[in-house]
Amino acid sequence: MPSSMGGGGGGSPSPVELRGALAGPMDPALREQQLQQELLVLKQQQQLQKQLLFAEFQKQHDHLTRQHEVQLQKHLKQQQEMLAAKRQQELEQQRQREQQRQEELEKQRLEQQLLILRNKEKSKESAIASTEVKLRLQEFLLSKSKEPTPGGLNHSLPQHPKCWGAHHASLDQSS
Repeated sequence: MPSSMGGGGGGSPSPVELRGALAGPMDPALREQQLQQELLVLKQQQQLQKQLLFAEFQKQHDHLTRQHEVQLQKHLKQQQEMLAAKRQQELEQQRQREQQRQEELEKQRLEQQLLILRNKEKSKESAIASTEVKLRLQEFLLSKSKEPTPGGLNHSLPQHPKCWGAHHASLDQSS
């Protein structure tokens, strides 16, 4: 069969051309050979189409896989950002609660001190005298002890110098 018949498989005739050529009277062996040739061409075309389809499938599969990975990364990033924002908000709320608790404790402490001060009896009110006040009081008491009192008794301080330290300590406590 001449290869100039045109057609699809390069130099070999297409199945349509082969069928047209088979229409006339032919030798059965030649006809069998032509049918085998046609079957071989069809198998080659089928294999080529199969390879093309598989290549296209692989290309689309790779493209979809990349898109899926991008979407997953985007979703994971959004989830991480949401978690970070939620954690930040929780930390801020916790900090505010802690600050409120501290303020409440301070307020309670101040109220307790105020209550203590209000309820304190006048006899228990005390002021701590400075060292200078203590010295002046001591000088005053010494000067009083040196002055003679009517009746010869001095009740303000003991006359014996050894008792002075004990009396001084009692002054610290009473002041």
